[in-house]
Amino acid sequence: MKTIVIGTNHAGTTAVRTLRRLDSKMDITTYDQNDNISFLGCGIALWVGGEVNDPNGLFYASPEILAEENINVKMEHKWIGIDAKKKTVRIKNMKTGEEFDDNYDKLIVASGTWPIFPPITGIQLEGVQICKNYHHAKVIKAANENKDIKKVAVVGAGYIGVEIVDAFVKSGKEVSLIDIADRIMPVYYDNEFTQLVEKTMKEKGVNLALEQKVIKFEGKNGKVSKVITDKGEIEVDYVVFSVGVAPQTKLLKGIIDLDERGAVKTNEFMQTSNKDIYAIGDCAQVYNCSLKKDTQIALATTAVRTGILAAVNIVKGNTLESPGFTGANGIEVFGWKMASVGISMESCKRFGIDAEEIMFKDSDRPEFMSTFKDVHLKIIWEKKSRKIIGAQVASVNNHTEVMYMFALGIQKGLTIDELPLVDIFFLPHFNKPYNFITLAGLEVLGLNYFKSLFWSINNNFSLIK
Repeated sequence: MKTIVIGTNHAGTTAVRTLRRLDSKMDITTYDQNDNISFLGCGIALWVGGEVNDPNGLFYASPEILAEENINVKMEHKWIGIDAKKKTVRIKNMKTGEEFDDNYDKLIVASGTWPIFPPITGIQLEGVQICKNYHHAKVIKAANENKDIKKVAVVGAGYIGVEIVDAFVKSGKEVSLIDIADRIMPVYYDNEFTQLVEKTMKEKGVNLALEQKVIKFEGKNGKVSKVITDKGEIEVDYVVFSVGVAPQTKLLKGIIDLDERGAVKTNEFMQTSNKDIYAIGDCAQVYNCSLKKDTQIALATTAVRTGILAAVNIVKGNTLESPGFTGANGIEVFGWKMASVGISMESCKRFGIDAEEIMFKDSDRPEFMSTFKDVHLKIIWEKKSRKIIGAQVASVNNHTEVMYMFALGIQKGLTIDELPLVDIFFLPHFNKPYNFITLAGLEVLGLNYFKSLFWSINNNFSLIK
């Protein structure tokens, strides 16, 4: 059997290596239009900011590694067409211009996403840079090291934007962060968490130009010099533009089912509406456990797991069903270590989900330990079923790994009432006997033993809030 994989980043790399380990004789070819594969885009800010000195460490596989595993890797080859009836893909060699067809028995589409680059006046000026791949990162790093570049604007206050702001601030740049939203990172966190980071950003001198829409870019001698928003103008020497991404699936329109955003619709096996075509990674939908429906979750962790799913089901005949995904994610910026999973309370309101929440703050270790710090935790559960559907955590100490447990809890239907019974070990070096997770659950049940109990006026026991 021959399997072709289009795209060789997180999802595609995982897929081809899984295929090979499960089937030593399969004919496997992967095409990618870049001149490199398996680049960790989430490490861009680390390289730009100087935390990573050798960018080679940001590649977790190489053409040589895949070739050693008898995987045929074709870089700088662009996918330009498909004939699903003939089961062929049209490929263009970007070096020679040659075009040819390649046949498949099974096709895995891992074409990913590409940054949205709207037709804003002046967006083509020199110094307006998108941020996605290794070559973009190299250009942004050079700008960060350029002493002549003093004023930087980052457009887009999502994960990438905030991380890049952090990197520029560490280099002493004067940085503005522009976004049409009223706060940073609104997709993953509620206001209680984003305001923690925003406060620190302001203390570091960042100009938070939120609730502002970019109208145009102005330049001098072909180079960007101003960002014009609907509320004013910001002088700049450089701009990083990162307002979101779109699935790279135009070639599939009319061939397999896509959603309104262009993400590929898949079943529990990552199979599309065509039984011989699978889709994985950022370009595909997955089952969202919190929303209880199929959505796009554009995260590297989702990508690699969908790569495993598709490969196993191609080799073993649709035997491994997806357990669903929770969108577990994390970030470290401006000294804050944060993670979230599932759905935020703000999103619950937007989607009409009847949910309840607890926002809890406690010391992460016993107060007799010199290393204790505050940790902020939010847990969200569906009101009727009481199943947990979301969680967020933030601290200057690292407690992001608790989201692993919450991700599994959401996948397995853990309720807020069962949470205090999860077997979480205790050691003063790490946590408390009633740690911030257990105690948050007990708080919901009215069993926080560290609050005073008193006899109320109506002779009922109540907890002092």
